[in-house]
Amino acid sequence: MVVGSTSRSLNRYVTTSISSRNNRSLPLGSPGFTGRLILISKMTSAEHVKNIAVVGASGLVGGAILKSLLESGNFNVTAISRQDSSATFPSDVTVKKGDYKSPEFLESALQGQDVLILTFAAMTPPEVQSDFIKAAAKAGVPWILPNEYGQDGANPELAKVVGLLGMKERYRNEIEELGVSSWIGIVNNLWFDFSLKGGFFGIGIAARKAEIYDDGSTSIVTTTVPQVGRAIARLLSLPVQSSSPCLSDYKNKFVYITSFSVTQNDMLAAVQHATGTTPADWTVTHKPLDQWMQEGREMFAKGERMGMINVLYGATFKKGLGDQFHGRELANEKLGLEEEDLDEVVQRIVKEVEAK
Repeated sequence: MVVGSTSRSLNRYVTTSISSRNNRSLPLGSPGFTGRLILISKMTSAEHVKNIAVVGASGLVGGAILKSLLESGNFNVTAISRQDSSATFPSDVTVKKGDYKSPEFLESALQGQDVLILTFAAMTPPEVQSDFIKAAAKAGVPWILPNEYGQDGANPELAKVVGLLGMKERYRNEIEELGVSSWIGIVNNLWFDFSLKGGFFGIGIAARKAEIYDDGSTSIVTTTVPQVGRAIARLLSLPVQSSSPCLSDYKNKFVYITSFSVTQNDMLAAVQHATGTTPADWTVTHKPLDQWMQEGREMFAKGERMGMINVLYGATFKKGLGDQFHGRELANEKLGLEEEDLDEVVQRIVKEVEAK
């Protein structure tokens, strides 16, 4: 006798074969049972998510996520990109190219996916993310990681200062209102490697110049881009439902991760160590943090978008505002994420900067 059980919603297939000496069906373990129990199973949304679509997989954050997903060996990964994209991907990645303005393409590309991971550049039109969210609902995608990857969207005081957080809330609300998918927001505060390389922390590695805000002693939580990739791969490797930790623990919630806590003074000392320089080799100035933030607001009011850097980073350096994940539980331990070594990370960044 063969008993087949399939569940379309769970995308799980189990076949059980039971036989007896006289071909009668017998309970497992009963006298006369000589048959076999055969389980043919795919790791799927019944226990684990398996099929993951990544938008922006050739970008800074998307590329790190893609790399970690592939290294885990737990997932079938699809990269969704624009028709005219020249991006290339490893051979074990399924690539689907098409028109982002076509609802039919988006829905088709998302069919059969368990998770949609969205990563977009800052200047991406807001409707693009919304269109993907709607398509995911039509395709029945259970989980969405919207384009968060930054400061704490659950901090109302921070949202008053950083308008971008209010914009991100729109997409989380849209996911919930559609009622098909659940969202998980990744909160990593500012990206350490990206920010240090770009001089956004006030430290110019090549120029040997630093601008320290207030006294430079406020400790902030910050995360490297590779750490974000590792966190997402480990998060999505959790069982969907089980005793904690599981994916459902984070349904419509934020996941807080970090590489380390560090002050501006710590950063400068680590850069000086990595470059083999001394404080005497550097030009260091100080500026009140509130003044720097106000200068940014005035720049932005004149149409200079870079003024938002002052506000964004200033809010993070402001003690009691965006510096820490105030009262939030870090997920590092549950995800098996170790803190990174500041000196090792800075040495890697300095090598990249000096190689240019």
